[in-house]
Amino acid sequence: MSRLLRIARTEILEHRRQPWMIFILAANYAVLIGIFGAIFLIFEGVALQPASLAALRADVAGYGITLDALMKILVSSFGSLVFTNLPLYVALLSGTSVIHDRESGTMPFLLLAPITRRQLLVGKLAGVMAIPLLFHLLFVGGSCFVFGRLPSLAPFSDTLGATPAWWVAFLVGAPAFAAFVGSLGTVISALSRDVRTSMQYTSFFIGLLSLAGGYILADAVPQGVGLQITFAGGCVVASVATLLLGARLISQDVLTS
Repeated sequence: MSRLLRIARTEILEHRRQPWMIFILAANYAVLIGIFGAIFLIFEGVALQPASLAALRADVAGYGITLDALMKILVSSFGSLVFTNLPLYVALLSGTSVIHDRESGTMPFLLLAPITRRQLLVGKLAGVMAIPLLFHLLFVGGSCFVFGRLPSLAPFSDTLGATPAWWVAFLVGAPAFAAFVGSLGTVISALSRDVRTSMQYTSFFIGLLSLAGGYILADAVPQGVGLQITFAGGCVVASVATLLLGARLISQDVLTS
């Protein structure tokens, strides 16, 4: 365990040496939350004025959609975007995690260290998940805590932290999904010969997976805790299988690099 933690700590320290990258990750959350927050707060102000609310309903109806349907779409879009940020960031970081060691010349030292290939991959995955997970807990948890308590958004509070299913998705589902994506990225990074190839494959997988993951973690929350637990469990199993397969492949591939 201590060896695994050392690998993870080294990965975290490497990320801390890139403050602008960390700033950009946080800024993406801030911009996203700021845009939707402004919309939600404006709607809250309008909802407190019956005349203005009626006028807004009439204006929106002119486009062939009800105001409630529009707000549901906005809340759903917000949930999907903030929940998929975690796996997206983990994918970006994991896509260069091992190949960075190969290109910087530190890979031979890792291979000579008394660690297994599995420990190497798990440690790398833990390291790349640390900062994105912290941002997920702070930004997504904080924003949903605030927005979910706006009276005007009460009809949509089930996707803003008011149900057990949301908490399972927030605390278990999203991290498990990120771990699966990160395990793919870490293995791809270890098997790739250059950063461009690694990022192309990682971007391809995250693009496909985000469609399903975003829907289940946000839009499918009203379907209950069972679906979220099943999804999280599937992600954990897929992560373990990916890391085990990756360790076998790396044992054959990295040693010949």
